[in-house]
Amino acid sequence: MESLEILNDRSMLKKKEKVSFFIANIGNIPIMTVINAFLLIFYTDVVGLNILAVAVLFLVARVLDGFNDPLIGYIVDHLPRTKWGKFRPYLVLGSLLCSLNFLILWLGPSLALSGKLIIAYVSYILIGITFDLMDIPLNSLIPVMSDKEKDRNSLSLIKGIGYLTGAVLFTALTIPFVSSFPNVEQGYHFWIIIVCLFVFIFSSLGTLGVKEKIRPISQEKYNIRYLGKIITNKAVFTLFIVSLITTIAIGAYTAAAIYFWTYIVGKPELIGIALIFSVLGIFIGFSIGNPLANRIGKKKTMGIGLLAASVSAFLMFITNPNSILIIFSIYILLGTGQGFFQMLLYGMQADNTDYVEWKKGYRAEGAIASLTSFIQKAGNGIGAATAAIVLGLTGYTPNVEQTSQSIQGIYLAFVLIPGLLALIAALIMFFAYPLTSEKNARIVKDLNERRKKAPNIQEG
Repeated sequence: MESLEILNDRSMLKKKEKVSFFIANIGNIPIMTVINAFLLIFYTDVVGLNILAVAVLFLVARVLDGFNDPLIGYIVDHLPRTKWGKFRPYLVLGSLLCSLNFLILWLGPSLALSGKLIIAYVSYILIGITFDLMDIPLNSLIPVMSDKEKDRNSLSLIKGIGYLTGAVLFTALTIPFVSSFPNVEQGYHFWIIIVCLFVFIFSSLGTLGVKEKIRPISQEKYNIRYLGKIITNKAVFTLFIVSLITTIAIGAYTAAAIYFWTYIVGKPELIGIALIFSVLGIFIGFSIGNPLANRIGKKKTMGIGLLAASVSAFLMFITNPNSILIIFSIYILLGTGQGFFQMLLYGMQADNTDYVEWKKGYRAEGAIASLTSFIQKAGNGIGAATAAIVLGLTGYTPNVEQTSQSIQGIYLAFVLIPGLLALIAALIMFFAYPLTSEKNARIVKDLNERRKKAPNIQEG
C-alpha cells in the first residue's frame, strides 16, 4: 500500500511554482490545438488526401490510444524516481520526442513524393504515444504539488488559463501567419517549426520551476492487474465518460468551425475574432465558475456549464449566418460553459486520485492522468473524424461553392452533434457522478489522518 509524506513546511505554493506551472501548460497545449483545428483541412486541402481516408485515420489512431494510454500511465507510475522527482524529468524528455513527432506529422506527408497517406498514418498514430510521454507527467503534477484543496483549485485554474492562452495564441495566429506566405504550404512548414520550438522550450522551462511535494512513503506499487479496477472506479469512470463526450463535441465543433466561417458565413478571416469572443466567455466561466463551485459544488457547476454549451450550440443553428454580432454573442455563451468545464476538470481529476487511494490504498496519478491524456486525444480525434465523415457523406468538395446538402453537413458537424453530446454529458454529470463537496471533505480528512500515522521514509 502506498501512503504519502506531506512536506508541511512547503505545502503552500510559491509564486514561482505557479508561474512555472503556467509556462509548462502553455507549452503543452499547442500540439493538440494546431492538430485539432488545422490538420484535417491541411491534409484535405493542402496535401490533397481523401477526406474519408483521413477520417478513418483519426478513428484508428484513437482506438489504439484506448490501449496505449492506460499502459503508458501505468509505466509512468512505475518509472524510477530521480532527484528531480517522479514526473518532471520525463516531462522534458516527452516534450522533445513529441515535438519531433509533430514536425514529421505535418512536413512528412507534405514533402513526400509518394506514400503521403502512409506517412500520415504512421506519424499520427505515433503522436498518440509521444504526446502521452509529455502530457501524462504534466497532468500528474497537480496531485503531487499539494494536497490542499485551495492549492489544487488554484493549479487547476492556472492550467485552464495556460491551456486557454496557448490555444488562443496558436489558433488565432495560424491562419494569418500561413496566409502571409505566397505559398500556403510553405507557410504551414515554417509555422510548424515555430510550434515545435515553442513546445520544447516552454515545457522545459516550466518544468524547472515546479516542485513535487507529496512523496511516497512505501515504495510498493500497484500491480498491473489493478489497472482495470482503477479505471472502472465509479468516480473515475464517470468523469472519464463525461469528459470524453464533451471533448468529442469540442473536437467536432473545432474541426468544423473553419468550414462554417469559410463556406457558410463566407468570411474565414473572422474566425480569429470569433475566437476572441469565445475566450471572453471562457474567462467569464473562470471568473464565476470558481465561486459557484465553492457554493454549490464542482459536480453541479460542471453540469450547468455543459447545459450552457448545449444551449449555445442549438442557438447557433437557428441564427442567420449574416447576423455576425449575434453569432459572436453565442460564442460568449459557449465559451462560458466551456470555461466551467476546463476550470473544474483537473481539480476533479485530483479529487479522483484521492478517492482511489481512499478506496484502494494506493496512489495512481499516472493511470488517472492517462485518462485525461486519452480524452484530449481521443475526444478531439473522434470529434474531428466525426466532422470529416459527416462532411464526406454530405458531399463536401474543397475550394468550391457548397451544395445545400453539404451546407447541412457543416451545420450538423459544427453545432448539432456537439450540442446533443454536451446535453448528454450534462445529464450524466448531474445524475451519475458520485463525488460531492461533502464527500470530498470527508475523504481528505480521512487520508490526512492515515498519513499522520504512516512512518516516514526518505527518497532513495
